[in-house]
Amino acid sequence: MKFVKGQEVSYTAISGRSYKGTIIERKMDLKKAFIIKSTSKERDFHYLIEIQKYGTTEKILCAENHLKLLEKKKRAVKKVA
Repeated sequence: MKFVKGQEVSYTAISGRSYKGTIIERKMDLKKAFIIKSTSKERDFHYLIEIQKYGTTEKILCAENHLKLLEKKKRAVKKVA
């Protein structure tokens, strides 16, 4: 799945813990001269995201397989007979 800038996502860390985040930048949008490697096992990244962790904001480089789209909660509608 491809994500876009500004999209709300769920980031799953290597520890297995999940955090709510926002896509800040996509690798394909960065200039060719700008090369960054992440600390993930693949040694490659696809997205720069921003998460709230322990009351602080962190920016993280991550692979696409660490992200899931956050679905907005739908209101339950009761039918009245």
